Amino acid sequence: MSAVPRLADVPRRLSPDAFWDLFGRLEHAELDFKRGVPADVRDTVAAMAMTRGGLIVHGVDDRRTFVGCPLSQDTQDRITRIAGECGVDVQLLALSVDQLELTICAVPEVRGRIVTTPDGRLLRRVGGDSQPLRGDAMARFVREREHRAGEDEPLAVVDLSAFDLDAVNQALAADGRPAVAQDGVERALTDLGVAVGAAPPLRPRVLRAALVLFASEPREHQRGAAVQLVRREGIGPGPGPSSAREECAGPLADTVDCCLRFVAAHTRRFEIVAGSRREALPEYPEPVLREAIVNALAHRDYGLVGATVDITVWDDRIEVRSPGPLPGHITLENMRAEHYSRNPRIMRVMKIMGLVEESGEGIDRMYREMEARLMEPPVFEATASSVTVVLRNRMLVDVEDQSWLNQLDRGDVTAAERRALVAARRAGAVAPRDLRAMLPEADVDALLSRMVARGLLSRVGRRGGTRHVLSDALVRLAGNPGMAAHNRRRQVLLDEIRRRGSLSTNEAATLLNAAPAVARGLLNDLVRDGLARAAGRTRGRRYHLR
Repeated sequence: MSAVPRLADVPRRLSPDAFWDLFGRLEHAELDFKRGVPADVRDTVAAMAMTRGGLIVHGVDDRRTFVGCPLSQDTQDRITRIAGECGVDVQLLALSVDQLELTICAVPEVRGRIVTTPDGRLLRRVGGDSQPLRGDAMARFVREREHRAGEDEPLAVVDLSAFDLDAVNQALAADGRPAVAQDGVERALTDLGVAVGAAPPLRPRVLRAALVLFASEPREHQRGAAVQLVRREGIGPGPGPSSAREECAGPLADTVDCCLRFVAAHTRRFEIVAGSRREALPEYPEPVLREAIVNALAHRDYGLVGATVDITVWDDRIEVRSPGPLPGHITLENMRAEHYSRNPRIMRVMKIMGLVEESGEGIDRMYREMEARLMEPPVFEATASSVTVVLRNRMLVDVEDQSWLNQLDRGDVTAAERRALVAARRAGAVAPRDLRAMLPEADVDALLSRMVARGLLSRVGRRGGTRHVLSDALVRLAGNPGMAAHNRRRQVLLDEIRRRGSLSTNEAATLLNAAPAVARGLLNDLVRDGLARAAGRTRGRRYHLR
């Protein structure tokens, strides 16, 4: 989904190509196309006002053909009357495209009160549709919407030197705005939407959102504006002994980096032999960790003064806990399909700076990244006072297989398909009966047919002797399956050298249950590839990490 332009940034005349480049052709939560000014515009206005606002382009039909809708007196009166029935103040703009005049209607996001259609329906934008809220989801949405978000609280006393100038200028640059000096910070915060302008001689009101995003030391102005991190031994239950603690605070982007450094320092990194290279694979996918931390900071309830985001690293999992319940109408069941931001000001700046994905895509990405590594999916837990995401480090295949799967670079390969590929790679081929034992709930015949059609596997043999091997295209892309066992044995030796500090040929042979000549050949392979070094004469030679 492309972000819609601000009304002030829309040129008055555009070529058709420039129009589509600016707006995009797909309707979404913040963009809708109308042929004229139909009666259902009131649904779109009410829904956009209760979501994130947006633009309605009048004069483009469903086939994305320009048909024109001039901003005449009649058009203006009809749009403003419909918006007025919903209690929404809109702005209108005339735009010429290919000698046709269109009308752009800018709908603001409305907070602090509820907007309904004239017949009393409460709508939200979901994709390009305006959908009603019902039952408990509607009740929670109303309570949340009528309550002023913590990010909107004005700061009582503001010393502009409290804001990190570099962090502010990074956000301005990402938003296409010029850098400012220290005396321009107040205006910059207003431009970024985290301060509210006022007529002179009054100064703009700087909001708590600005403190969260840009303060050098936010804890001096708000208790709890930090992340508490702890490494605990074991897996619980109970708190368990802690081996490390840290508190991360500062500009929000720096806080995210600080959290990632702590987690990296207190989780494992696996050294993988990939051909002649050594690769490092983190215990948890970094995109998943980043998304979990960013979500906790972006969606926490900043009205809960004193509460912190808490990250706990256990032996078997990481827990990221965010203060406050699920926002608005979001539930554990709909959180992958729907989106609601408790802190839209903070979220907007985080989007500008590239810290978050497009709305609603971040959680999906967490699931995809864990599935790509054949790890358990993230688990979300919600109470009346907090939301926690749990990431477990259990893996269905070993890290060498995960490294090989990463080379596929195909996000459309499902978890079942990945497991079938690993089985074929390990054994050289996989039979349907093997997959039925491995994947008892899958339709194995359909799975194999689909993988053959997609060029992932090739079928060999007939009837009872049918087996499936990696396709030639996949072998070219991700490596020779005949090397899998070889690389796995090299990996075992490398891991044992790391554990012991050094390894002899006889020790390696015992470990692999192989002849000394085979073990010596594998150790010398590691030396030749620069992954290990040999020290000592032939009989007393030992192999160390390079």
